Amino acid sequence: MQPLQPVINALVAARDPDSAAWLASITTAPPLPGSPAFMRAFAMAGRRLRGATALSDGEQAVLRFLGIARPDCWPLQRLLRAGMLAAAVDASGDEAAARLTSAFRTSDNEERATILQSLVLLPSPDRFAPLAADACRSSVQPVFEAIAADNGFPASHFTDLAFNQMVLKAVFTGLALARVVGLELRTTAVLRRMAADFRSERRAAGRPVPADLDALLADPPDAPPCAPPDSSHR
Repeated sequence: MQPLQPVINALVAARDPDSAAWLASITTAPPLPGSPAFMRAFAMAGRRLRGATALSDGEQAVLRFLGIARPDCWPLQRLLRAGMLAAAVDASGDEAAARLTSAFRTSDNEERATILQSLVLLPSPDRFAPLAADACRSSVQPVFEAIAADNGFPASHFTDLAFNQMVLKAVFTGLALARVVGLELRTTAVLRRMAADFRSERRAAGRPVPADLDALLADPPDAPPCAPPDSSHR
């Protein structure tokens, strides 16, 4: 797989050489996540690349290959911060999960959304699953959507329970289930039963049932019939 850092460096350099030089200076000797130096640099990154040109189709294709489901949804500042995060996490070794959790807790909502969107790009992403699952409890919708929508991390790294709870919260908060990456692969009988219970509760309370909930509970299509055996090889 193509390394993340050179790709982000090239995207930034094509738009703002000064920001590219700044990013290179940060990632050469990255401060550890959660440290004062990291938090200052992370905040500064949000003020760069404003008004920069949008990603081209070719650039988006490269980012999708790296694991970003919807590159068109990423402001360039988030890509810049993702480059910082990847370098800082790589330098943190075994402390990476604890340090990134500390950084998340001391960040503002935009920074938290960036961290959650970037998890899929970080080295050894499984270790960040507890942080991501806990973030699904956020009452701040943009923070919740950063992990639940257009993000391949939950489908790849969440337990069944964490994934199912995230899907039901998505329905409850009005997030379109079409934006939950990998839902068709992670839909189980347990999830359907949880969704059916939720639908029953809504109906019993006289409340409308979200259309997405009905779609989740719709019977899956029948499997296509097996092709007849090829007699030409007999």
